[in-house]
Amino acid sequence: MKSKPSNKRRSRTVGLMDRVRAFLEPHENEPVDLVRQFEYRWADGSFDYQKYLDEQVKKAKSDVGDVWADEKTLELIADYTKRALGKADLVICHGSKSGMESMHLANSLGCDGIGTDIAPPESAQGVVQWDFHEDKPEWIGRASVIYTNALDHSYDPKKAVDAWAKQLAPDGLIFIEHTMLHAPEGSSKSDPFGAHPLIMPYLVLEWGQGKYCVTDILKPPHKKPHWKTKEETNLDIWIFVIRKTG
Repeated sequence: MKSKPSNKRRSRTVGLMDRVRAFLEPHENEPVDLVRQFEYRWADGSFDYQKYLDEQVKKAKSDVGDVWADEKTLELIADYTKRALGKADLVICHGSKSGMESMHLANSLGCDGIGTDIAPPESAQGVVQWDFHEDKPEWIGRASVIYTNALDHSYDPKKAVDAWAKQLAPDGLIFIEHTMLHAPEGSSKSDPFGAHPLIMPYLVLEWGQGKYCVTDILKPPHKKPHWKTKEETNLDIWIFVIRKTG
């Protein structure tokens, strides 16, 4: 009888997940849900992009006027960028809705700013209607800074971050803002991706396949200062800084 071929990469990943679970809940036997991805599928299993798009447009209309980004976090990112790069030429903020974060970072860094959103409101300023999973040739290699707090809206986070890495200038920085509302417990049809913050650096390392990785994790001294309900405010914030490795 032939032995089953081993998959060394998979066994290392499972071992890592086991160690993280043990760290998270050392006294519990229940497995910890570290990553969750809602999938939009036709009956035959193929990807239903229209269903994804409809959910995002519906979510955008229900969230008109809501702004997740806050000035304290954006200023921390601007200060980090100034120390790391000295100056910036272009900021791109993905999932920017009204354009608040792209305008704020561009003003703080004294550079051009572009926001993207799959369904921007009519009042959006400097925001281009765009699916952030897709390449846009005129942005390739141009961005000093890419910021998002909307990776949880991704149907394929690897595809999204791959596209953003292509948009980076050689020394550019990607900033992904993350809270426990971006964890698996916060995922849904409209927010299809959720990952526990402890696993995010490992996910990015796997997605990057040697092309990019998390090089720093910023932990702001402040909490998320506002959101819809009391239970969704005063959240801890993690900011994952990603750079190209080659």
